[in-house]
Amino acid sequence: MCISVFAVIRREGRLLMGVPRDKKKWIAEWVPNWGFYSEKDLRSEFRRWRLPSGYLLEGEHPDAAVERVVRDQLRVDPSPPSARTVLSYSTPSDWYPGNDHWDLVFVYELGVGGPIVRPPWWKELRFLTRSELDGADLGWNDDLMRDLGLVSRR
Repeated sequence: MCISVFAVIRREGRLLMGVPRDKKKWIAEWVPNWGFYSEKDLRSEFRRWRLPSGYLLEGEHPDAAVERVVRDQLRVDPSPPSARTVLSYSTPSDWYPGNDHWDLVFVYELGVGGPIVRPPWWKELRFLTRSELDGADLGWNDDLMRDLGLVSRR
């Protein structure tokens, strides 16, 4: 089971999305399970757009986790969240055949003050329009983005 937080940050009708760059930093700090991915699957993750996100640390409250993720990944201070949505996903486990893998996802709508300057662990980081998102490679985030109504149903 994975428990994660995602930050939905909007500005002028656009949504902040990024493509990760530095795999060591991502694996060490925000998405440790990527360390178990095949090289092919890992390369794929580093070509896909994603929301600022990460896993909860043991004992960490989701509210604190999303603030940590925004500060760490974007180097800005978030405003208090205006909304929180909780979603759950189940898929067949690759690691434990015959069992399911569960993802519990806390999604926060929040704002950030001032400009966002792309830190070096992002290959790209910018606000995208709905039409740009509808055509983007979102990987696993595609299901999440559709369920949140952030992209069109495909």
